[in-house]
Amino acid sequence: MAVPFAIEADPVFDNWSASGGTITPDTGAGSYCGQATVTCTALVSGDGFLQQEVVDAGTTYIQTIITDAGVTGSPASLPYSDESFIKQGANSGVMSQQRSTDNSSPTFNFSNTATLYTGWASAFIPTGSGMGNMNINQSFTDQGNAAVDGDGLFNSFVMNINQDATGTVTGKKMSLRQDLGMGDGVAANTTDAQSFVVEQRSGNLNTAAGSLALQASSSGTGGGTVSWAAGDDVLVVWLGQQVDTAAPGAGTSLSKFGFESVTNRSSTPTPTSASTFSTAQVNVDDGQGGVAAPYAWDAAFGAKPTLTLPPQP
Repeated sequence: MAVPFAIEADPVFDNWSASGGTITPDTGAGSYCGQATVTCTALVSGDGFLQQEVVDAGTTYIQTIITDAGVTGSPASLPYSDESFIKQGANSGVMSQQRSTDNSSPTFNFSNTATLYTGWASAFIPTGSGMGNMNINQSFTDQGNAAVDGDGLFNSFVMNINQDATGTVTGKKMSLRQDLGMGDGVAANTTDAQSFVVEQRSGNLNTAAGSLALQASSSGTGGGTVSWAAGDDVLVVWLGQQVDTAAPGAGTSLSKFGFESVTNRSSTPTPTSASTFSTAQVNVDDGQGGVAAPYAWDAAFGAKPTLTLPPQP
């Protein structure tokens, strides 16, 4: 005779809301605390604070949620929140998320989210998310002179790191992008901009072999092919720039520049690298689903880069 057993639901973040500083777990249909196998019981609560016992199919967690006093809203809408799960009986590991956001100015925005899935929590890294044991997601926006387009700075940074049981880094994934509107803050700018992308993959977060074959540059020099095996440390850099040498926004004397380099940092005895540039073609994406010469790209590094022209969002 088969013995029935309960299947544990995965612990998840952001399964709560705040109202006037009172934190209330979501128990509605489809929510974590609303699962048939999950029981959530408050242990300690206060203004901007909740600690509860979560029993999930026989496994017990202590969940702690901290936010600012007196706030109202969902976790993603609040200026600050800190949430963690500790598994009772586990020797090591934590599942935690800290989020801070500053949207106090219409022209300035900052957000930072740090997420940990260590030890026992490694099993709960969301499938297909590309996340690791330690994760940082940061964005920064400064639109400059709000009355004039094309004078903004936009920066995004994502870092995912995997570790083994000893704390040794076993994989890294880094994505950095910066978009800059190069206006003077006085005249409207729709032409002058620079975009910068850095992508790095290594260890068990570089899961497939590949290669990039860069063509010769506008000067006829450079180019070359860099190959890598799964697990190698590979770094790709792209820079795109467009400037109207007459006046920002005039569109009469456009100067263009694009650059790409790829380096296999695991190659021995020295890293293998290749680079190219173009004074005619800026974007890696050719706009038709392919890659524009002289560049090359691999989907492992995300979307093919393109220059973001003012006015930036």
